Amino acid sequence: MIARAHEDKAPGIQADRMRIAYFTESLPPLVDGVSHSLGYLHKSLISHEIECRFYSPFLPADKSWEGSVCQVISIPFPLYTRYRVSLPAFHDLKYSLDKFRPDLVHTCSPFFLGLFGIRYAREKKIPVANSFHTRFVSYLKYYGYGWLEKYGWGYLRWYYNSGDITLVPSDATIAELRSKGFENLKLWSRGIDLKHFSPAFADRNLKERWSPSGKPVAIYVGRLVKEKDIDIILKAHEILREKEVEYQLVFVGDGPMRRQIEKEAPDALLAGRLEEDELSRAYASSDIFLFPSTTESFGNVVLEAAASGLPTVGSAEGGVGELIQEGETGYRTSPGDYRDFAEKLEILVKNDAIRLYMSATAVEFASKKSWDSINSRLFQDYEKLIAAGAESGRGARILKQVNTEF
Repeated sequence: MIARAHEDKAPGIQADRMRIAYFTESLPPLVDGVSHSLGYLHKSLISHEIECRFYSPFLPADKSWEGSVCQVISIPFPLYTRYRVSLPAFHDLKYSLDKFRPDLVHTCSPFFLGLFGIRYAREKKIPVANSFHTRFVSYLKYYGYGWLEKYGWGYLRWYYNSGDITLVPSDATIAELRSKGFENLKLWSRGIDLKHFSPAFADRNLKERWSPSGKPVAIYVGRLVKEKDIDIILKAHEILREKEVEYQLVFVGDGPMRRQIEKEAPDALLAGRLEEDELSRAYASSDIFLFPSTTESFGNVVLEAAASGLPTVGSAEGGVGELIQEGETGYRTSPGDYRDFAEKLEILVKNDAIRLYMSATAVEFASKKSWDSINSRLFQDYEKLIAAGAESGRGARILKQVNTEF
């Protein structure tokens, strides 16, 4: 570990221990890809004995989070009330931060809370890492606001370029962001916990309940929203019904598209939101994973499905395509092409041997994605940033001096 930048160290705190302040709109009990990733990051922080403080509107119930979360005043996000928007101006966060004395600020959402974190870091002359999680701007076209996309990308470019490094979950997303003028991009991938996702969780009773006749089960896991391109599944399903291809379609999740799914695919099962062991059993008791989304920066659910032994039929665009080894762990489909999606799904439904081969290959692929090794590399990047900031005496744009080290 590196020496801390602060001269006045708190009693009982080791001089070589980093202190990281995180600003995020997503933490458990909220369930999404960001809270999922930060949950495992928190475990890695504990195991590496790194001091941390999370500023968020959510307060996890798990006791392992005690003392590491400062709950921020917030209001529900109007379009999706499960999410909340923090209002740092109505909370004395500066006092808490001054007491904690972070060596580095890591922001996880480009809104008011993240902006506060960046401003604080600049005042204290400490480095800033911004992580890019969600392609919010790509959602606009699904709700009739596509004309705002260029302005949204302009804001995000300004926001992320105001930090010293932007952490991105996939090489595909790095390439996209670089083409839009984003700078100082660094891969922070995602891992999988094989204790929670494995073929060993297969439940015969659940499989028989979902598919009494033994037909293959094709499952989607995620929010039931337009930006996940669920329309592709529905249109592909209609094609395969007309061809009398026999399989059972299952949706795990909830959201505003539930009624449309019930109407357009009345033979599909809607299992609602599942968590923890129930989710593990749902994956492992299925045969094929469906994920047509073109808006993913990574695609955690694809990795969860692979660890559970499911080949994936998914979009070739974005982070999802990067997680599918074509013809080995599943099939990539042309973005937005429901006929291609139906064709690839039909292959897996009808060919047990191909499906079983891909199942074994998917498990092997996922077994190499360790959270600990991924987050260990992140902590090394933290150290380089902090060391460069201490050496230069400032936190702003320090990567321009040490970019070759990354």
